[in-house]
Amino acid sequence: MSDSETDNPVEESVDLIQSGVAAGVILPVKTWRRAFDAFQVVNYRWFFAALCGNFASMNMQMFIRGWLVFEITGSYEKLGWMTAAGGIVGLFAAPLGGVVADRIRQKKHVLQIGGTANACITLGVALAITANQLVFEHLLLASILQGLVMNAMMPSRQALTKDVVGLDRLTNAIALSTSGMNTARLLLPGLAGGMVAALGGGYGNIDPAKWVYYMMTALYLMSAIIMVRVHVADRPIPIKPDQPVLQELMLGFGYVLRTPVIMMLLGCNFLMVFFSLTYFMLLPGFAKQVLDAGPDRLGLIISLSGLGSLLGSLYIATLPNTRRARVLLSGALVMGISLLFFSLSTHYWLSVGLLALVGLGQAARMSLSNVLIQSYVADDFRGRVMSIYMLEMAVLSVSIYPISVFADVFGPQLAVGISASCLIVLVLVLFCIPAYRDLD
Repeated sequence: MSDSETDNPVEESVDLIQSGVAAGVILPVKTWRRAFDAFQVVNYRWFFAALCGNFASMNMQMFIRGWLVFEITGSYEKLGWMTAAGGIVGLFAAPLGGVVADRIRQKKHVLQIGGTANACITLGVALAITANQLVFEHLLLASILQGLVMNAMMPSRQALTKDVVGLDRLTNAIALSTSGMNTARLLLPGLAGGMVAALGGGYGNIDPAKWVYYMMTALYLMSAIIMVRVHVADRPIPIKPDQPVLQELMLGFGYVLRTPVIMMLLGCNFLMVFFSLTYFMLLPGFAKQVLDAGPDRLGLIISLSGLGSLLGSLYIATLPNTRRARVLLSGALVMGISLLFFSLSTHYWLSVGLLALVGLGQAARMSLSNVLIQSYVADDFRGRVMSIYMLEMAVLSVSIYPISVFADVFGPQLAVGISASCLIVLVLVLFCIPAYRDLD
């Protein structure tokens, strides 16, 4: 590395952004082939197919749950409660999910049980809408139950990726999984929003939402069934079966505290997600009140933001295992700047374009923060460290509630603008810290 590179980290971030965007448009054929390297592993193809069922349901829910809450209550605070409810149970479920991931011989069974549980929850909401009995409390309960399930199964899903493809293909596999999520985000919220609008949803009519929930139920069940085809050898269990769960949890937290690089990655990821999560929690109300958008346009703006995420994750899939922290920070800077302009925009299509750029940056942060943590963690603690990674999301879901109250009082634009400004400052500071910036 040259002195000029070290002394000008912010200039280098601009170069990385420009080269990344250019590379997302024009990449040699050989590079694009490398982008799909993990698909050479048959097990990963089945694993990816199973994940796609989950991704589809989750992205439909991104639209439908927030839309239902705001349609029923008209309150940003209730949107905040919805996010916080899932996070509160995650405070307990995520660490326990990590212990399960390190203890169980076949992590895919956790994913199958979780997928079936999610199908039951979404079916319950669909039946409540069909019976014309749905109230906010039903959605709150569903959020709590799904928060419990998702946080319990996610550490196993994250750790299983490495078991399926190995460490050499991990960056590629995680980026491809993120691409699958972003493809679902590109297609499904718009589909769900268009379906609800076409069937007369909006202005107090929530009945068409039941069809979205029935579709989600079928997709969760499909995911659990396909996971049967994923064959991974039983793994040795480093944890003694009779060792107390609390002791196992404390060993996991102790490992993080005495491993500076893991502690730094988890801490910085927490702050980046906190400052970038605000807009999405407020988006149903933001779209309706600031952008004058109905359910079809809300679904469309979520979908089109996934276009940037898809391009970004495909680009990440082509990268070698070098300079990953710099690319992560470059993506986070794109995200922060785009969110700042989004907070000032009242024009729908300009806001769509800005959220596409947010998605581009978000893809780099999501893929590479996960990869960096898994690259530096010891195998015996992988599940528990990934559970702490998920625990951060639960803490964020709870801690972001005051921002929803702030948005009710001062408006969503100011709330998003302040969060975006804090994200930009954080990224610029991290570019000046070599211990983070130079991680591969």
